[in-house]
Amino acid sequence: MKNFLIDYFVDKESFIDLQIDFLKQDFVYNMNSELFTGFERVLRKEDFYIEEQIPLPQSEDPNGISFLMQKLYFYETYLTTVISKLSSNYLNDFYNYIREDLLEDQRKRRKFLNDEKKRISLIYDNIEQFNFINIRLFTEIKAQLIEIEKALHSPTLYNDKYLKFEKLALTGWKEQDLLMFFNFLRTEKVIDKNVTDADLGLFLERNFCVEKDDVATSLDNINKKLHDFNTGIKKTHKTEVRLKRLFDKF
Repeated sequence: MKNFLIDYFVDKESFIDLQIDFLKQDFVYNMNSELFTGFERVLRKEDFYIEEQIPLPQSEDPNGISFLMQKLYFYETYLTTVISKLSSNYLNDFYNYIREDLLEDQRKRRKFLNDEKKRISLIYDNIEQFNFINIRLFTEIKAQLIEIEKALHSPTLYNDKYLKFEKLALTGWKEQDLLMFFNFLRTEKVIDKNVTDADLGLFLERNFCVEKDDVATSLDNINKKLHDFNTGIKKTHKTEVRLKRLFDKF
């Protein structure tokens, strides 16, 4: 997975990285970055600011060509925004990674979850090193980490059926029905005709499953099956009949 906002709170050195990344957003720095030799790696416990270029309100500047400079403070404003996003920034990619890369490999998924539990727990256990942050923000950091820990300890993450149902399950559809339907959409240019079998197959595998007798079944090797449809290797008459009956119900 990618780096996350929580990675800035591993230790004081990573927090200095956050402060330097903030300083690099300064308007003057961005306009003349080649003139700067770099920022001193020191932990800044007192508030500091950068300057942003802000467009004037339309009522004052209808043509949108004028700007003013505005100070943005690290502790007062910027850090508040970062901390408020700690859990959502992590969990959005976390769930996507599990569904897209670990859904079919429970052993690998279990190892990943155990490793992440240890990593987040370590960050939480060492959070006191940031007690120089005001109590409101410090408490919010803890709350955000607790939200992540709650998600990591959810038993549903070990439940294959639950995770597969996070995809769109089509009750009563066979795999061939789904392939023919999306292939038809591509043929009729509802989906770009330049989308390859590999790309369309990957999209279907990541977002759909078929359901039979309350059992969700993931799609696999879809790009080859799409190729078989297009080349006539796969017979489609029964599938055409099923889809026609389905859409006749409208």
